[in-house]
Amino acid sequence: MKRLLSLTYTFASALGLTLMAGHAQAGQLSAERFDQLDQWGYLTPGFKAAVRAYVENKRALEQANEENQKFAAEAPTLKKQADEAEAKIASLRQELAKYEHPDQTDFAALQNLMSDPKATLSDQIAMAQAYVWSYPTSPSESDAQRYLQQSQKKLADQIQAEKEAGAQRAADHAKMVQRALARDLSVSEWRDFLRDMSQDDVVKLLGHPNATVDDYWTYSGAWVVDPTTHQKVGLQINFSAGRVLNVDEIPPP
Repeated sequence: MKRLLSLTYTFASALGLTLMAGHAQAGQLSAERFDQLDQWGYLTPGFKAAVRAYVENKRALEQANEENQKFAAEAPTLKKQADEAEAKIASLRQELAKYEHPDQTDFAALQNLMSDPKATLSDQIAMAQAYVWSYPTSPSESDAQRYLQQSQKKLADQIQAEKEAGAQRAADHAKMVQRALARDLSVSEWRDFLRDMSQDDVVKLLGHPNATVDDYWTYSGAWVVDPTTHQKVGLQINFSAGRVLNVDEIPPP
């Protein structure tokens, strides 16, 4: 009896699968079609549940694959948009920090100026002084004050050095004039001393020349020592556009 029931069940299942396959050929397999087959009594409860789970899982997998493909296609654009948004946020944060902590922003600018080798002392002094006046209670005020004092000292030292250099140049020039009037200069010293001097200034210093030929003036007499004969000889001054271009000794006779 049990064997008969088992054969009957096997035959019914095979018949159900056959009918199900025939109906499946008529259209796409779906949970709704299996419901229809179930209504016709072709499916056992266990088989129906397994097939329904298979169909639903297959549908879910297909949807997941579609979503993954869509996301993969949109990923570069989404990443670019995310990067642009992050950059805008960072820029806005920096801009906001300027308004929230202007003393820190201005002090950073002052530090950059103080470390810039191309910056002038006057610019450094002006910015440091402006910071001290603008932010007297800032934690960085003492550093700005130190920058100000350092720059002011450097400027004072430069002015003093220029004054001393100017005084030294004036003293050296005065000595050179005295030696020129005493006719105690070498040819190279006469060239350096008279270079680019105007004709009027030469006349004021040396007097009128003994002879002039075009742009050449000749001063005869004992003006410079000839290195060969060790005798005093005259000077020949060459002008260009009214200014001293070169100076040579007059060869001894």
